[in-house]
Amino acid sequence: MGLSRRAAIVASGRVATTGSILVVNALLARAWAPDLFGQFSTIWVLGNTLVPFFLMGIPGALLYALPRRESPQRGALLVRSTVVLAASALVLCLVLWIASPLIALSVDGLTAAQLGDSLISFLPYVFCLVAGGHIEAALVASGRPMWQAVIAWLGAVVLIGSASGAYVFNWSVELTFAALSAAGLARLLIAYVALGRVGRARGPNVGMSDFLRYAITIGASEGVGSLSRSVDRLVVLLFLDPSRMGIYHLGAIEVPVSLVLASLVTVMVPEVSRLMAAGDIDQVADLFRTAVVRLSWLILPLFFYLFVFTDDVMRLYLPPAYGDSANVFRCFLLMLPLRCAIYNPILVGSGRANWALFGSLADLVVNTMLSVGLVLWLREAHPSLAMLGPAVATVSATYLQVLVLLLAISHLLSRSVRHLLPWAHLLRVSAFAAATATGAYWVLSALIHGAGTRLLLGSVIMVCGAWGMPALLFREDRREITALLRAVVRPERGS
Repeated sequence: MGLSRRAAIVASGRVATTGSILVVNALLARAWAPDLFGQFSTIWVLGNTLVPFFLMGIPGALLYALPRRESPQRGALLVRSTVVLAASALVLCLVLWIASPLIALSVDGLTAAQLGDSLISFLPYVFCLVAGGHIEAALVASGRPMWQAVIAWLGAVVLIGSASGAYVFNWSVELTFAALSAAGLARLLIAYVALGRVGRARGPNVGMSDFLRYAITIGASEGVGSLSRSVDRLVVLLFLDPSRMGIYHLGAIEVPVSLVLASLVTVMVPEVSRLMAAGDIDQVADLFRTAVVRLSWLILPLFFYLFVFTDDVMRLYLPPAYGDSANVFRCFLLMLPLRCAIYNPILVGSGRANWALFGSLADLVVNTMLSVGLVLWLREAHPSLAMLGPAVATVSATYLQVLVLLLAISHLLSRSVRHLLPWAHLLRVSAFAAATATGAYWVLSALIHGAGTRLLLGSVIMVCGAWGMPALLFREDRREITALLRAVVRPERGS
C-alpha cells in the first residue's frame, strides 16, 4: 500500500475523531449558556493539555522503532508499552485530582466543589486518552491503517451519541462528562482487542530502557508543544472573564486539514526512519518536497476559502451568543498555510527528536510572553479586542518556530530553504485560490442570502477555480493533481 493511500486511510480516522469533537462542541454550545460551556471548556482544556506529557512520546517512538524490529520483538514492545501507558494514565488522574483545589483557586467563578464533581466524571475519559494513546501508532506502524480508521470511526459515533444526549435531554456538565467517559472506555476496549491481534507474544529482550529514553525525548517535545498550543487558552482563563473561555475555545478550533497532516506524519516517520537508516538523504528530501506539493493542493485553497467565508462558517457552526468566536477563528486560520510542510517527522525519523524539543520550548516561551503581554495591554487599552491578544501571539510564535524548524531541516538534508520548498508552485496555487475565493464571495454575497447555500456553491466554485483552472492551463499542475487523486483512490507502486 502506497504512502499517500496509507495517509488517506489514517486521515479518515483522524477526521472522524476531530470531526466528532467539533460536533460535540457545536451540540454543547447550543445546549448551554456561554458561562456553563466555559466551565466545561476549562476542565476539557486542562485535562487534554497534560495528556501528551503522560504519553511520554511512546506513540511517536513506536513509529520510529517498530519498522526496525523483528516480529517477536514487536509484540513484546507493544505489550510493555501498553503496561507503561496504563500506569502513566493512573498517575495523570491522580495529579489532576490532587491539583483540583489549586486550579479552582486560580479561576474566578469555579469552586472546588464544582471542579471536583466534574473531574470525577471526566477522569475516566482522560485515563482512556493516555492508556490507549499508542494504539493508533502501533496499528499504522504494523501495517494495519484500516484497523486504526475503523476504531476511530466507531469512537466518533459513540462520542457524538453522548453529546447528543446532553443536547436533547439537557444534561448537566457532570453527567455529560460521565457519558463521554463511557464512550472513551468503550473505544479503549475495542482498541485493546485490535492491539492484541497485532502483537501479544512475549518475545526476547526489546531494549525497553533505550526505547523509553528516546520516547521521553519525543514526549517532552510533544508535551511542550501541547502546552504551547494551550497557553493562549490558559491566558484567557486566567486574565479574562471565565465566560469568555468557551467563546475563545470554540473559535480556536482545529481545522480538519491538520488531521491529514497528522496522518501523513504518522506514516512518514517510519518511512523517514528507514531511509535515514539506509543513508538515502536525497530520497528524504524528495519525500519532503513531494509532501509539500501534495499538501498545498488541499491546504492553500481551503485556507483562502475559509478565511473569506469565515462569517458564514461560524453562523452555521455556532449560535449567535458565540459570535465573537469568528474573529478568533480567523486569526488561527493564518497558521494554516504553514501546514503545507511537515517538520517534526524529518527530525524524529532521523533520530533528532531533541531538535524538535528545543523548537517547542522556544515556541512555548515566546507564545507565553506574547500572550500575557498582549492580553494585559489590550485589556486596558482596547477591552473589546483583549480576547484576540492570545490568538495573535499564538500565530506569531508559530511562524517563528516554523522558520527555525525549516532551517534545521535544511541543515540536516544539506539543502537550502530556497531549494527545499517549491516556491513557484506555492505562489501559483495561492494566486488561483485567493482569486477564486474572493470572486466567489463577492458574487454569491450579492445574489444569495443564505449562509449554507453560499458555502455550498462557494466550495463548488473553489474546486473549479483552484483545481480545475490550474489543471487546464498548466501541464505540470494537471499531472500533479492527477497523481494525487490516483494515489488516494488506489494503491501506489513503490513509495
